[in-house]
Amino acid sequence: MFAVAVVLAAIGALLLAAGAAIQERAVVTALDSTRLRFFLRLLRNRRWLLGGLCAVAGVSLHVVALSNGPVSVIQPVGTLGLLFAVVAKAVLDGRKLQATAIAGCCAVVAGLAGLLIVLPRTATQPHVPTGIALLLASVTIAVICVVLITAAPPGVKAVLLALTAGSAFGIASAFIGVIGHRMAENPLAFVHWLTLLIIALLATGGVSQQQAYRMSRFALAYAVLLIADPVAASAVGILLIGDPLPSSPFLLGWMGVSALVIVLGVVVLARSYAVESERIEESRTCAS
Repeated sequence: MFAVAVVLAAIGALLLAAGAAIQERAVVTALDSTRLRFFLRLLRNRRWLLGGLCAVAGVSLHVVALSNGPVSVIQPVGTLGLLFAVVAKAVLDGRKLQATAIAGCCAVVAGLAGLLIVLPRTATQPHVPTGIALLLASVTIAVICVVLITAAPPGVKAVLLALTAGSAFGIASAFIGVIGHRMAENPLAFVHWLTLLIIALLATGGVSQQQAYRMSRFALAYAVLLIADPVAASAVGILLIGDPLPSSPFLLGWMGVSALVIVLGVVVLARSYAVESERIEESRTCAS
């Protein structure tokens, strides 16, 4: 089941990347100044709704994956999302991948393979204390609300919004793993107070994500989100839920290096994506 969970997480990452790319274009064109009108326009936008369907499908597969493996193993697979986004963009634009993009792709795949090799594959019966879960979710949602109303330059605001969104998604994923493992034995296990926290985290994280895309810094925002998400999920999984870690210092060092390689790969891919987008925009401007 471990291999199946990894494959499902990879397919989910592909669908999430497609949904994010589709929604980003719709969000950028929704120029209403008020947040209420902004979201009402999005709800009437077919492109945004299509992106939402892709995201829901991706999240659904990710939930199944989390129900069959430790969150600290499954969540990093989501970093493949930016790889899929960059490759898909090159194909749709009829362009070859740049050398930097290829290097970033290789780094993400190599780092992810390194993590999957050393992380223990046995899933414990996850449990999270009620008080800690409530505190963690409340603090995360409060920080998102503060970031949403804070004025900052577009680049800085995009990073802050994506960071809080990724953290909310990562924490929610860790909680989903707890519920998912329980549902394997009892399908009605989702009727639980933890489910309410998951919904609140996903909703506020989604608002923060859409606002990050609105800053017209998609590559930057998506890269930060893809780094914050697995970091938050793995931290909760290891520190609170009890996900296992490698037993030897060498394997722990290997895991750290692999995680660093993934981060560097995501940064390189994001930079490549941003540069390519700028070139396409300049060519369109010159043509018009």
